Formats: sequence, structure tokens, C-alpha cells
Amino acid sequence: MKSKRIRGGWIWVFLPVILMLVGSNIAWGIFFAVMKDPAEAGMETFRTGPLIWSLLQVVLFFIAIGGLKSMGISFFRIAGFRREYLLDDLKKAIPLAIAGVLLILFITHAIGSLIPDGDGGPEFYPWALVWWTTAGSITAGVGEEAYFRGFLMERLSWMNNRWLILTTAISFALWHVNPLLFPHTFLIGATFGYLYLRWKRLFPLILSHVFMNMMGGILMMMGIS
Repeated sequence: MKSKRIRGGWIWVFLPVILMLVGSNIAWGIFFAVMKDPAEAGMETFRTGPLIWSLLQVVLFFIAIGGLKSMGISFFRIAGFRREYLLDDLKKAIPLAIAGVLLILFITHAIGSLIPDGDGGPEFYPWALVWWTTAGSITAGVGEEAYFRGFLMERLSWMNNRWLILTTAISFALWHVNPLLFPHTFLIGATFGYLYLRWKRLFPLILSHVFMNMMGGILMMMGIS
């Protein structure tokens, strides 16, 4: 069944960043209630970030499922998983993930060279990095692709492709909140949006997103980021 092309839908562009801000503040509030120190609560929220973000990605996934269903679209149809396509999907996903990680490293180091050295701030807990590299990579790949390249691109399909890619890439970048992450998350979002329009299937993008987060987590555990 084809999607119902309803114009508008701008709230869906900004919903993810609102969800991220609200969810992070709820986590901060819980830690503050225990610690009674706003700065310590903030650091604890960051140190446990991968788990918090993973929970929010699950919420994002179910929002996407509900939104697609309201338009008469099956998530499993647009995901397009087929066993006979798996090898081809891996051939697409792995190079794309490697290119994404290299882009992230390049932009991160370029931005880092412009920022004066400080104390580095809080770091993720070791268990949180393990979560990021395992379960968190899956929730990121499935949840974020289901929403930004699945539901959002279908919901805004009344736009021409150029504006559709631009708008959904901005939404994806805003979801990550941190301005220092905006350049690479925007570029990755735009690339994935273009590829979704070209491939008409989410599964290779989900695979690539999972691999990208896994490699990123491994590099962070190795002290390379």
C-alpha cells in the first residue's frame, strides 16, 4: 500500500531533538534526586549516556512504527530484509560504515584541533562503552533508521528529493544535540537519505549504522576518537 501524501508534518522533524532533551533531563532529574548535586548529576547523566540514548532510540523506533502504520505502511516492507540479498547488503553496508567512521574521525580531529585543550570532562563508564558497542549499536541502527530514513522520509515524501534529504539530515543532526557533532551527523544523514531514496530499502542502512556504531565504540575503548 502506498503512503498517504499528507502535506505538513514539521513537528516530526523536531520531535526527536525534543525527545532527546526531555529524556536526558528526566535522567538528570533522577540522578539529581539521589546525588543532590546538579554538576554531579550532569556528569552521571553523560557517563551513562549510551544506555539512556539506547532507551530513547527504542522509543523513537516505536514512534516510527506507529507513524508508518498510520500511513498504511509496514516497517518490515520498507526494511526489505531478504536472505537472498544479505551478501549484497553486507557489501553495501561495510564499506559505507568504514567511510562513515573515517569521516567522523576526520571531522572530529579537525574540530578538536580548533578547541583549546582542557581537562577533557567526564568519560563514559567502561560498561557504558561496552553497551554502546553491542546492544546500543543495534538500537541506534534500527531505531534511528526506522525513524529518520523510514518514517520521516515517508511522512515528508510530498517534498522534492533535494529538500527531503536536507530536511531529514538536519533532523538527524539535531537529534544528536551536541553542536560539535552536527557536521558529520548531517553529512551521514544526507548520505543515508540519498541512499534510501536510491535503494528503496532500509536494511543495508540499518546494517551500516550498526557497524558504524560498533567500530566507533571499539575505537573509543582503544582511546582513538
